[in-house]
Amino acid sequence: MIPLNAILVPLSAALGLSVVVERILEFIQNVFERFLGGQAGRKIPDEAGAKKQIDELEKTHVAAARQQEIEKKAEEVAKQRAMLQATTDPAKRKELTDELAQFEKDGEWGERFSDSIIIVEEATDPDDGKTFKAFIVQLLGFAAGIIAAHYGGLQLFNSFLKALGKPEMAPWLDYMLTGLFIGGGSGPVHTLIRFISERKVSADDAAPAKSETQMVAAIAPAIIVPRPEPEDVEWVDIPYDGGVDREKLEGIHRRPADPNLVVYHHTAMSSRSTFEDVVRVIKSRTDSQGNHWITGYNCVILADGSIHAFCRWDRYGNHAVGYNRQSLGITFNGNFETNPKVPFSNPDGRFGAPRPTEAQLKAGARIVTLWSLIYPIPIDFEKAIIPHKQISPKTCPGNMFPYDEFKKLVEFYRGQWEKSAAVKQRIASFKLKPYLYVEKGGKTA
Repeated sequence: MIPLNAILVPLSAALGLSVVVERILEFIQNVFERFLGGQAGRKIPDEAGAKKQIDELEKTHVAAARQQEIEKKAEEVAKQRAMLQATTDPAKRKELTDELAQFEKDGEWGERFSDSIIIVEEATDPDDGKTFKAFIVQLLGFAAGIIAAHYGGLQLFNSFLKALGKPEMAPWLDYMLTGLFIGGGSGPVHTLIRFISERKVSADDAAPAKSETQMVAAIAPAIIVPRPEPEDVEWVDIPYDGGVDREKLEGIHRRPADPNLVVYHHTAMSSRSTFEDVVRVIKSRTDSQGNHWITGYNCVILADGSIHAFCRWDRYGNHAVGYNRQSLGITFNGNFETNPKVPFSNPDGRFGAPRPTEAQLKAGARIVTLWSLIYPIPIDFEKAIIPHKQISPKTCPGNMFPYDEFKKLVEFYRGQWEKSAAVKQRIASFKLKPYLYVEKGGKTA
């Protein structure tokens, strides 16, 4: 057994240094935004350029105003249809459903298209230079981590090797590896410390040594009945800075109130496509007047579990006509409909995996849980957290979507986070982010 202190002491030192490195990176990012990111914005355009920008802005606002009127009309139709839910008048309900479908061209992303238009060009980030800046900042983070490890005299891996009685590596190599570990941020270090602490890895354990047979018998129940890992229980930092085109959405797509509904979807795109692909394909679509769309879903979850904000959460996206203004739309990238009778379905796997990945489901459940804790959204899978197909004739998010598993994950995270003082503190901090609420301090955000 390895003494607990032999692991936790150097890890705690690494955690402290990683926090210092994070603060340095935050300062560097602010410098980027102040002196590099805003240069183009401070440049005064010429007369022709200014007129073009004004014309585009006016066109955007006119299109958005028209779209909002369509959404209001769709909401009335949706209310009438909901009132007929329990009636025996299927003809009237079909009439209203067909009427609601007429609004889809302007108020709802279609989720129906050929796979030939997916990944037809290299994806580009909507924010110019953002990827490059992030790359530079990450490199600086690794460099700062290596320097911090060297001057702090922290050889994390040699500490472990020494405790194990193994030969130690060259100090310069340890400083480099330790620096890379520190440069990755405090999140992974904190998770590792908690993981080790909860399992009480200690040489002072008074329990007698177990035979191989006893160890197998002890492990077997955990395999048969999986239990959540610490990283599944803990808060995981969720990136959110207003999403794509947050400035353009400042004066349009306003909600009448904070959202009280979550509608979950699949993009019906290839699971191999990127977030930039999703944004590009949706924004390349035009409404019935020929105007390009500005936004779509509020959040996109890729197959690798990465979370991407699309539409600002204090604004409504185009994902569920008749319900857009009151809802948040989350979508799992992929096509999970395998019925060959459904147009543009995925029976042969041409759109990739026929069901969401485990990482995707967990990430999506975390987002929905977060929304339920910062908005008036109850954990109600009949009325408040619903699949798109419940309010649309579409099959979205598909017949292979694991509805029960997703529901249990949301319930699990909600139950765990409500009991955790640390998570409550993180959520309280998250609530201070901009672009979250329609009203804040009595004024429209």
